[in-house]
Amino acid sequence: MNTTTYTPVSLDKIDTLDSSTLGIIELAKALLSDKQYLPKSEFTKIIKSFGWGKRLVQRYLKIALAFADVEINKLAKIEPCTLFKITSTKRFANVVQGIRNSVGHVTQQLVENLIEASKRPRTAKPDKPSIWRAEKDGSRSCVVPPIKEDDQYTGMSIQRAMDNEGMTAQSFVREAAAFREACLSGAFLLVGELPPHLQTILGDKLEYSAPTPVDDIEVKTSNEQNETDETVEVVEAVETAVEPMEVSQIQVAIETSIEVNEDSPLNNSTETKPYEKIADLVVQCTTSSEIVAITSGFDERTGEKSCNVLAESDKQCIKIMKGSCETIPSIKVGDKVNWENHYPHLSQWLPLEVQEINNGQVRLELCNFLVPIEELSLAQ
Repeated sequence: MNTTTYTPVSLDKIDTLDSSTLGIIELAKALLSDKQYLPKSEFTKIIKSFGWGKRLVQRYLKIALAFADVEINKLAKIEPCTLFKITSTKRFANVVQGIRNSVGHVTQQLVENLIEASKRPRTAKPDKPSIWRAEKDGSRSCVVPPIKEDDQYTGMSIQRAMDNEGMTAQSFVREAAAFREACLSGAFLLVGELPPHLQTILGDKLEYSAPTPVDDIEVKTSNEQNETDETVEVVEAVETAVEPMEVSQIQVAIETSIEVNEDSPLNNSTETKPYEKIADLVVQCTTSSEIVAITSGFDERTGEKSCNVLAESDKQCIKIMKGSCETIPSIKVGDKVNWENHYPHLSQWLPLEVQEINNGQVRLELCNFLVPIEELSLAQ
């Protein structure tokens, strides 16, 4: 009867690796010396004689560089694969330094402990999912996770734009984000029925009502009153209007009121003077554009009379508003302008063309709302 004797791995067999480690380190240091002192062509011939590739030679050179001034016998207990591992990347620089600083022979257990200590603790995952990835230079980049859809609509749309329009995936996502922000801010209006596949994706997000047109306020006068009453009514209509009239209409109405009332026998009575009404109207102004609409075009005498009836505090306020008015750019319909407080989604379309100007309020292209003229500047 034949019997087979089995002998498990013993410490004696493990110790035979010492010679392997010593041989690896000796060869590594010899290659490093040859590379430093031999011409490049001679060194290349030696490597070719081994039948080795450059990548394998680099692994041995890294060992020699890491332990160039360390005695070989000190490293004999390190397992060969571990020796290659800790010298392959700068990630184990602390392990190599720990081995160099150790006293006496280095054991494999010591190396394992140094490797474990060099591992960075895993950061806890945030409660909310994030698309941001930190970069080595301290910046961050946006990384969109893989998009898995049954109909593959998103992927097909991006690929179609890349093939037909030469867009990159990044520019497609950026443009889509801008369009979404524009829709949510009400900049787009739905003028037709969406295709079925878009209705499924967008739902009710594009259902916006059309904007209410801004109508000019008309000042009505009565033909049943005499000439004096008619003039006073025009001035009062201008004074109480919330939405200002055109500049020319305001000036004509007030100038007519001044001419008629100065010749009227009621001029010296206790009834409110026309220029007093003008002063009251100016005091109620809240923007510099309203000041311009009321005061521009009057002669010096009318301005002085209106100014004299104002309190000092009102004069200072009006002076400040008129001063700020001088900084308003001369903007007209058709001009290209930049908007200081524009919505982010409009950045790539600046400058915008002026479509309409109504008493200091401007309607710009791509916008269904009015913008204060003070926030605009002519494009260079």
